[in-house]
Amino acid sequence: MQDYAIKAAREGKEQTSWTDPDERYEASLRGFVHDMLDPQRSAAFIESFGAFANRIALMGALKSLTQLTLKVLMPGVPDFYQGTEFWDFSLVDPDNRRPVDFPARAHAMDSIAGTESWPGLAKSWTDGRIKLALTGRLLAARREFARLLSEGDYHPLAVEGRDRDEVLAFARCHDGDALIVVAARFFNRATAGGRHWPASADWDARVAVEEFSEMSPLLTPQRSTAGPRIGVADILETLPVALLRGRQRHGR
Repeated sequence: MQDYAIKAAREGKEQTSWTDPDERYEASLRGFVHDMLDPQRSAAFIESFGAFANRIALMGALKSLTQLTLKVLMPGVPDFYQGTEFWDFSLVDPDNRRPVDFPARAHAMDSIAGTESWPGLAKSWTDGRIKLALTGRLLAARREFARLLSEGDYHPLAVEGRDRDEVLAFARCHDGDALIVVAARFFNRATAGGRHWPASADWDARVAVEEFSEMSPLLTPQRSTAGPRIGVADILETLPVALLRGRQRHGR
């Protein structure tokens, strides 16, 4: 944290800079950061901030799952940064260039391979395996629907209801086939300010899907989903995202 503070101060170029470093100022800044995080001198602050950080962490994790889904399924080629298969807490370089613990990732993959239990992974969300599991499922979908995702159109879908601003929805369509993506965002309300993982009943919103038929979810156990409106609470279940396959009623 001291190194990060110095880097930020130098690049801010207010009191110090890379080309003209102020050693006295930087020493004081290092001392301030050290004292602020000292368990004896700053116990009250650390305890107070720790509770806040835990709440932000939950909402950040949910947002990360949504960002991951959008990255893989929106038009374009997704870019994956090695080492971010779990939650990534690195700051700027060189902190974000640390060696990747591949054995830990391989062990995590073995522990969830073919048996993803989203409620169980959500319960232990802090270990990052839920992000790794979702990454695997999304990449499998990208491989299965390679042509649709590389050549298909993008159709934004209307969302209705009280919480419509907290939900994004779109479809990728090609030659009559469709992938429908529903992703939650703005998690403060649904998590009571980061105090609990959102439940399926936490979203009062519906996605307009009247142009699609034969819809079934791909991330959760198979079941039929009928239109012309899909209740977001019916498809998000544990994950903050849902992916459904379907057919366009009038292929374009």
